[in-house]
Amino acid sequence: MYSALNLRPYLNATPGNDSYWFLAVGYFNIILSSFVPKCVDISSTFWLRAQSAKEQSTRAAKSPMVVSRSRLLARQRSRQARIWAKEDDEKERGSWLAPVATSPSLPKPNRAPSIALIGLSLLGNLDGMYQHANFPEIKLHTLTTGSRQRPGGMLLFGYTFAGKLWVSLGYDENGFDQGVVQKFWANCLSAIDNLL
Repeated sequence: MYSALNLRPYLNATPGNDSYWFLAVGYFNIILSSFVPKCVDISSTFWLRAQSAKEQSTRAAKSPMVVSRSRLLARQRSRQARIWAKEDDEKERGSWLAPVATSPSLPKPNRAPSIALIGLSLLGNLDGMYQHANFPEIKLHTLTTGSRQRPGGMLLFGYTFAGKLWVSLGYDENGFDQGVVQKFWANCLSAIDNLL
């Protein structure tokens, strides 16, 4: 899983950085086994992996390299975003040319050993941000999350709002065979009902 990390606590307080309406996010990966051992019950496996995910998230958040690593990745994403934007503009104008194939004598680069299967966004307790008591005439009862989804991707949101746990799943409808996401989501909801 890949996840996002709020970088605001690591930034110096400067004018303009006190708003919730700017993006200050870093990313990290959570690595879990993709199989369930037959010799252990599901509940034990679930809680062991939940503990592992929590430990990995804590290590990422407390790493002394979190700010410098996030800056480096932001520069890389910025360069890549410009390349993609230029390609999109050229495709729209009809002037885009596919990259020239590399020489067959050069070895093909190895694929990464694994890729993130799903994004995980643990937004925390949003009741701390939405001060319900300050607006007694307005009853906030739900919150709709939204994200830009990468092709073939899934993003699982978890947060508390209005005193309830909320879990939602966003995914690329065209990125999966029919029924795959629905089965995954049904199993997620079953695990939440049975294990939480």
